[in-house]
Amino acid sequence: MDVLHALIGLMISTFIVALGLSQGLSWHLADLGHGVRQPAFARGLGVCLVGVPLLALIVVKVLPVPPVAAGVIALMAFCPGLPMALNVVSKQKGNLPLALALSITLSLVAVVLLPLSLKLLGQLIPLAIQPPPYRVLLSKVILPFLVPFALGIGLQKLSPVWARRLRKPVKVYFNVALTVAALALLAASYPLLKHLRPLGLVAMVVVTLGSMALGHVAGRPHPGDRTSLAISAVFGNPAFAFCLGGSTYPMKSLLGVMGLYLLIRTLAMVPYLLWNPRHQASERGGGPTLPPGRRASANP
Repeated sequence: MDVLHALIGLMISTFIVALGLSQGLSWHLADLGHGVRQPAFARGLGVCLVGVPLLALIVVKVLPVPPVAAGVIALMAFCPGLPMALNVVSKQKGNLPLALALSITLSLVAVVLLPLSLKLLGQLIPLAIQPPPYRVLLSKVILPFLVPFALGIGLQKLSPVWARRLRKPVKVYFNVALTVAALALLAASYPLLKHLRPLGLVAMVVVTLGSMALGHVAGRPHPGDRTSLAISAVFGNPAFAFCLGGSTYPMKSLLGVMGLYLLIRTLAMVPYLLWNPRHQASERGGGPTLPPGRRASANP
């Protein structure tokens, strides 16, 4: 099991690097600026930084959720900004510049707000979660994404040909690393399936569906904005939660419950992801998914 935990940690760290480089090779700074200037950007920040954490707090306070499960649910809600949301937004034909702007901004804001948020969380729920020093967050999560992202953008400027050649193998590695990490997390969580109370599973589903609903409503009236905010709201950052929770809970319990939560979150999202394209098609004429001339360059 120690080997499994080490593999999970390695995959998490490497796929963050690979994803940052992949996105940097695929995006333009103009796309970032376009996303920040949209009215839905401020609403998305409010949902991810206030709405989702409040929802998670209410759910784990109302339902008798086991302490470790409550800790994972709360940590994921207080750790926004997972860049993986961009891949799902792309497949769902959402507003990609908006999703990118939210992903980068939330990752940066989390560095400043997490200690304060976790202090508040510890007062509201007896989880005894201790935030790590800033240098741990920077070295393990933020910089491993932002530095490759900046390098990818720089390579686009210096050599667009090499950027296009490098994009595909980086994306392939990211997909492989993500798959291995997901399978390892599932293996770690399997023994917990027979021990976790049903209300813990219910809480995970409620927080997932509620987060998507908050984002979907906040993204009105444009279908692309609704899609981006719904998906961004539900994607808590497991790398952040892994880093924070590792200082509080035994690593075996943390990884197991987190793996189970990621599985349940994925399954709970399926109905929305199946329904949303048809709903978008019935509302043609919503906001653009990309600024003119950027569609081809924005696909990772």
